[in-house]
Amino acid sequence: MWEKDYNVPVVLKSSTSGDSLKPGDVQNEYVTGLFSPAVPLRQVAKVTTGINEGQIVRRNGLRTLSVYIDYKRGTRIDSEQKKVEAIVDRNLKEINDKNIMLTYGGTKENTDETLPKIVAGLLISVAIIYFILVFHFRKIKLASLVFLSTVFSFLGAALGLLIMDMEFSMTSVLGLVSLIGIIVRNGIIMYDYIEELRHREHRTVKEACIMAGARRMRPILLTCLAASMGVVPMIISNSPLWAPMGTVIFFGTLISMGFILTMLPLLYWMTYRKEENQSSEIIELA
Repeated sequence: MWEKDYNVPVVLKSSTSGDSLKPGDVQNEYVTGLFSPAVPLRQVAKVTTGINEGQIVRRNGLRTLSVYIDYKRGTRIDSEQKKVEAIVDRNLKEINDKNIMLTYGGTKENTDETLPKIVAGLLISVAIIYFILVFHFRKIKLASLVFLSTVFSFLGAALGLLIMDMEFSMTSVLGLVSLIGIIVRNGIIMYDYIEELRHREHRTVKEACIMAGARRMRPILLTCLAASMGVVPMIISNSPLWAPMGTVIFFGTLISMGFILTMLPLLYWMTYRKEENQSSEIIELA
């Protein structure tokens, strides 16, 4: 498509598929504008065929043949990529020419280049969060308990992607980073109050855990609901870029909320009850 002197590339995805589709059917496809109803393409554009001059494309001095593939709406890129790779590998085995080199570009190339960097950034951020927890609580054991709560977020994220039938993409990793921050914050809210009840009000470990679970239920519940509801538009859009990120945050936050309110106080009680028993025995002996 030309706009004055500028060539504007346009991709029109057909609503029909199969061998029955003919080149002349392109002008019968319906297109929609931002605020206009759907109209046939022939009413807004003139469709003609063109001839391009043949050329031999070289990359790094080697003759190159590029094959472009576009995905249908609603398809998973990872599953379609595996189908393409299986077809290409089968044809290469039939050709059996060692001089042919094959490389994949597009989404796969971008993912292979970017995903390791994002995962490395995730690991660095996780390490920084752990050191911040150690600095805050001044106790490695307590910081490890808070950090252990992030396991629940991974469980919720994996379950959400499985339920929504979405692939684990680059934006999913970014969603995990955001999710870890939310879960760690809720863990700090829970354990800070338990520590306050134990050391300032001199409650037992069991009493402090029960009271903290009841008192901190509302702020943790509101935080999780606000975070999960905020990403609902990302899930509804069904965008292959943002929907996985929204799914990770939505399901990870809601599922981990139940674990935080129940398992974190329980883990604290199981960890520190022995110390309380030992201290009480020392007092009795004294």
